[in-house]
Amino acid sequence: MSIAHDSVEPARRQTRRTIVKGAAWSVPVLAVGTPAAHAGISQCTVTGSVTLGPTGRVRLDAVCRDLSQSSAFAVPRIRNNYGLVWLPSYIEICNCTSDPAWYRFRETDSLDNFQIEVNGQHNDQNGPGAGYRDPFKLAAVGDAGGCQRFSLTYRTSDPRPFSNSANGIPPAGSRDAVTVNLILQRHPSTAAVAPGPNDPGWVLNTDLPFNGFVWRTTTPEPDFDSCAAGQIAPRSLSTERSAPSLGD
Repeated sequence: MSIAHDSVEPARRQTRRTIVKGAAWSVPVLAVGTPAAHAGISQCTVTGSVTLGPTGRVRLDAVCRDLSQSSAFAVPRIRNNYGLVWLPSYIEICNCTSDPAWYRFRETDSLDNFQIEVNGQHNDQNGPGAGYRDPFKLAAVGDAGGCQRFSLTYRTSDPRPFSNSANGIPPAGSRDAVTVNLILQRHPSTAAVAPGPNDPGWVLNTDLPFNGFVWRTTTPEPDFDSCAAGQIAPRSLSTERSAPSLGD
């Protein structure tokens, strides 16, 4: 179900095919997600404790290539509302067992030079943490704190196909396809301190792939080789009409 998209300049930019296999799960610092408004049993009717937020047209920003893999919060944009994605706006994870437990997740994608931010922060799937996020502890099923929600935002460091479609998904040829794979792991520890990243107690809870699309709605293209915010490339795409972003 994986859909790959090769960069036009493979020598210059890392591709998704270089994902480190068996990398140590060192986990960078990440703010814990916002507790879900409702932490009832109803969220545990979904497969594997994971609920994907409604899939729809979500904003896509552009960042320069030199900052593309930065894990900092508020990475400078060279264009806000560069385009749109057809992907979820959040993920919600619930503990569906009768005991408190620690969880962590990893999200990877098949599209080169495309980054997913979780609560505003990117975690490079090719980096030392292999894309794993900080562990977080959830209360028992049905208790307050039994679920946690994480917002998803998206950015690109490479040009994307143009579409001025006002609704839904653009036609083939006017979009890039992407497959995202979410891996959720659970640890049975009930301790106040999170288990270590290499603790053997981590076990797979869910392996959930989902598909989406990425496209540009604005012209002209920004200069992805410049890290100056708002820097626009001098060339103009005369055959394309500018379209407003209709994302969130």
